[in-house]
Amino acid sequence: MAPPGVRLDAEDWDRLPDRFGSDPAREAEWRDLLAALHRAVDEELTARQRRVFVALVLNNVPLDTLVIELGSNRNAIYKTLFDARRKLRAALAANGYISDDGGRRS
Repeated sequence: MAPPGVRLDAEDWDRLPDRFGSDPAREAEWRDLLAALHRAVDEELTARQRRVFVALVLNNVPLDTLVIELGSNRNAIYKTLFDARRKLRAALAANGYISDDGGRRS
């Protein structure tokens, strides 16, 4: 279950390829990668990391708004997002979706 105030709707995941400018020829590849990313967010991140990642990356919540909402500070939010991204990269690399340096595999 998502923490209060954080939406995990399917349409958020569906909009993500558009934000990266993917072309139609790579749609299936993106969908597979996004499904893996969605699983990794659900399975690898702590509740706080998930909340920060979803708010900032999927929902475009301004950093300062999230700081106030969580009663935190910018550095703590940056660190949480950094740790979440590191976990997600590791999970995607371990499952062959990206190379160890973070680039997509062809």
